[in-house]
Amino acid sequence: MKKIFLKKNIKQIIGILLAVIGAIIVIQVVPISVWIFFLGVLLILTGWVFYRML
Repeated sequence: MKKIFLKKNIKQIIGILLAVIGAIIVIQVVPISVWIFFLGVLLILTGWVFYRML
């Protein structure tokens, strides 16, 4: 039981971290480059997917 809970918890933490990094990238570099903006959006989406995984 603990192993399953730990895996789910780690995935949620990774998801939150990726989403936060993506949000920081989007907020900081929106005027600089479209490519970096898409990287931030991609990190947010990846973080959301990791967070929602069971």
